[in-house]
Amino acid sequence: MRVDTFLRGALAASLIAVAGFAQAAATITIVNGNAPGVGFNDPTPAAPVGGNPGTTLGQQRLNVFTYVASLWGAKLDSTVEIKILSTFEPLSCTATSAVLGSAGPRDVESDFPNAPVPGTWYHVALANKLAGVDLFPASVDVPGGGGAEIRARFNSRLGLFANCLPGSPFYLGLDGNHGTPTVLASRRSPTARPAPTSAGSRASTTSSPSTTPPARRGCR
Repeated sequence: MRVDTFLRGALAASLIAVAGFAQAAATITIVNGNAPGVGFNDPTPAAPVGGNPGTTLGQQRLNVFTYVASLWGAKLDSTVEIKILSTFEPLSCTATSAVLGSAGPRDVESDFPNAPVPGTWYHVALANKLAGVDLFPASVDVPGGGGAEIRARFNSRLGLFANCLPGSPFYLGLDGNHGTPTVLASRRSPTARPAPTSAGSRASTTSSPSTTPPARRGCR
């Protein structure tokens, strides 16, 4: 199975509105939300692959996320750091289908300094860029959130268990030479497009401001 550039696609809906023009630059930080021994901290030995020097499954996963963050950082334009609270965790899957992962904003803001349209909600990464300050610091976030603007979850069981799309684990190399495994990162330039949410399907996404009030703030 091939799901090209899935990680960048999943993050696109949360990040693309922050894109600028020439000389774009932004700092994107991956916040490891996993507990010891699982996800990004999984100690299972792994051989370096495709330019990824990690020697454990967890380190390779974190290397891929950091790599993709650097690619997006080179394309986006914001003076405010963008933090992504990220985890690998068990998500819904069967022997023939699986949820690969998801990403989205953790907060929305309205009527902040430099807001283009009054009474309109903007996802927080875009709001921060427009305001030029961090509108969602750790001090106002839920415990453990760290003020991260985006939440990303990816399936830690994918391809590694008989009941979770066996034979199609995430390819953790950085060179795009994935073969059969599911690609988590590729070397293509990031582009805006709907983010895949499960194997073989796509969800309609938008990064436009909204006048609909948020359901909650600072979700884990």
